[in-house]
Amino acid sequence: MNIEAKYFGNVTYDNDDVIQILNGLFGFEEYSQYLCIPFQEDDSAMLSLQSLDDENLSFVLMDPFTLVSDYALTLSAQDKKELEINDNNDNLACYVICVIRDSVAASTVNLKAPLAINTVSNKAKQIMLENTEYTFRHELGGLMKKED
Repeated sequence: MNIEAKYFGNVTYDNDDVIQILNGLFGFEEYSQYLCIPFQEDDSAMLSLQSLDDENLSFVLMDPFTLVSDYALTLSAQDKKELEINDNNDNLACYVICVIRDSVAASTVNLKAPLAINTVSNKAKQIMLENTEYTFRHELGGLMKKED
């Protein structure tokens, strides 16, 4: 199958590549099928989450562990059940949504509501974390300074 991806033009994919986001993303609940497309080949630190329901809808995802070394993703028993994740969190990937601004430092990431993905079943769910240190709009410039 093919899709005209927002950032990549024509992209060919198989059904096995489709990510099913349970209940959709917050604010985009009606869109549930996506492709994860890396911006750089063989590097999953930054991805395009391309909607298959609307070719004009795409989100930039980043690996939060590359931004915050002690980032903590906590899944409830219900989340694990829905995502088919075992207690060891095997086959679990985590990404945060990034809003790109004119300057990289002013761009933000949503550390409060990451996307958890079962890399085997391709089921995904946006999780609302209870950690009060995480917000919906962490500036990348501030995160980069903290890690230096």
